[in-house]
Amino acid sequence: MNKTDPVKMYVTFWGTRGSISTPGSSTEKYGGNTSCVSIHHGDTDIIIDAGTGIRNLGLELFQQTEKHKNQLNLHLLLSHTHWDHIQGLPFFVPAYLKGAKLTIYGSPKKEVFLESILQRQMDVNYFPVEMNALAADISIKEISEEKIVIDSVVIDWQEQIYHPGGCVRYRFTAGGKKIVYATDVELDQMFNLKNPKNEREKLKKEYCKFISGADLLIADGQYTAEEYPDKIGFGHTSIPLALEIAYHQKVKQIAIFHHEPQHSDNMLDRLWCQLSPKYSSSGHHMTVFWAREGMTIPV
Repeated sequence: MNKTDPVKMYVTFWGTRGSISTPGSSTEKYGGNTSCVSIHHGDTDIIIDAGTGIRNLGLELFQQTEKHKNQLNLHLLLSHTHWDHIQGLPFFVPAYLKGAKLTIYGSPKKEVFLESILQRQMDVNYFPVEMNALAADISIKEISEEKIVIDSVVIDWQEQIYHPGGCVRYRFTAGGKKIVYATDVELDQMFNLKNPKNEREKLKKEYCKFISGADLLIADGQYTAEEYPDKIGFGHTSIPLALEIAYHQKVKQIAIFHHEPQHSDNMLDRLWCQLSPKYSSSGHHMTVFWAREGMTIPV
């Protein structure tokens, strides 16, 4: 897709799978790489999460650099540091390019510094190249401001409680449009329990306000309603609940993301056929689709 409109944000899915990469014939359509999404706006390139999908993104960026002889200035926002969201970073070609600049942002609420976590992944016991050997100009920032401003993109962020170890959701605003990335959160724990506590009510309101009216919501939808009871506490949402909340908050498009490793292309197709028609009928129309590796959406 031609990304020439300076007003639009172009969202590309490079990895859509949760937990572990799942290559094979049964996942060719929606993809087997773990979480990675990019947003291109004007001359700004923002990457969200560094699962195995970031490898292919890095190769494309390298090819563009070779063709246009330009230097890369990239911004990588991590939702959290579970393996399926950082394991592609050692294979990200721009990190090895002298002259490239990579700024990595992440939550300040960790037991150890974000930089230490990323360095440990590239310890000699796990990987042959240490992080301090990377040639790019890499800076790692624990988020301290209420908002992040990258060129003309304003980024709001909030900590998400219902995921083991925590997770950050991001909202990107540019040109009057809003994109929300809110994966790895167990909304069922927040919305479906009886006798809700005051704290839970506060978190529900915060989530609803954060996604309200989004032009695109990239949402955790790892489990079916039938699977979820056996997965309580794992930190992921059932698909029907993610859709219902988004619909009531007047989200315009929702991408179901972080697909369960056991969900084949055929199963995801069946789920879409079962669940999506409800949201394209009368009243507020919400476009429902399953995030697919290689897909680019203009917003």
